Amino acid sequence: MSDTSVSLDILVAHRGLQCGYPENTVLALKKAIEYGARFIELDIQYSNDCLPMIYHDPDLHRVSGCDGKIFEYSEQELLHLSAYEPERLGNLFKSETIAPLKALVSILKENPQVTAFVELKKESISHCGRETMISTALHTLDTVKQQVVIISYDYPLVYMARERQWPKVGVVLKQWQDLNTEIVRNITSDYIFVDHQKIPEDMAKIKSIKAPLVAYEVGDKEHAQQLLAKGVSMLETFELEQLSLS
Repeated sequence: MSDTSVSLDILVAHRGLQCGYPENTVLALKKAIEYGARFIELDIQYSNDCLPMIYHDPDLHRVSGCDGKIFEYSEQELLHLSAYEPERLGNLFKSETIAPLKALVSILKENPQVTAFVELKKESISHCGRETMISTALHTLDTVKQQVVIISYDYPLVYMARERQWPKVGVVLKQWQDLNTEIVRNITSDYIFVDHQKIPEDMAKIKSIKAPLVAYEVGDKEHAQQLLAKGVSMLETFELEQLSLS
């Protein structure tokens, strides 16, 4: 039987090692790196005082088991809330708390071989505005900028990061056809993320893209190999261990 495992060199740990630990926590990010991930992905929402927090949902219920929206709480209040995913993981990780974006800085300094894809979530735009989001995120990450790729579904946010000469940026495509829009072309992305279900069958369309194409969410080895054969460069996954094991 042929080896269908996928190299860790082209796998992106989606929200850290999410399969066994609460997503978007310092613990999950460190565990992914300990496992051997060279690429990690994390999500950023903003607090009431417009400070960047490592968190995916605008709502606190699923991850923290409490009511309200993340932008209704200050950074200091959020730092004391758990990020333990109670419905999925029970109380096993209740001591793991929400982390600020600045926690990523020390992780990357300790692991210079790692690249982090930092996704700025569009839900925070109405609360903080794009200018504040970009300025705060880039300032926080400045000392590790060579290890950070700013990504977002919100193309203007990515464009703003590019305008500020951030070393690497990437769009997360809402639709494949968005590659032909003026704003996406002008961003000249270093990476392009796309839902694997939105990738066309025409291999020529895939191979015509100059930037590495990152497909998400991929959790099956056979499917992973099919995507790589079509010209996809990297795979973002919750199943880092499953895909990389022989």
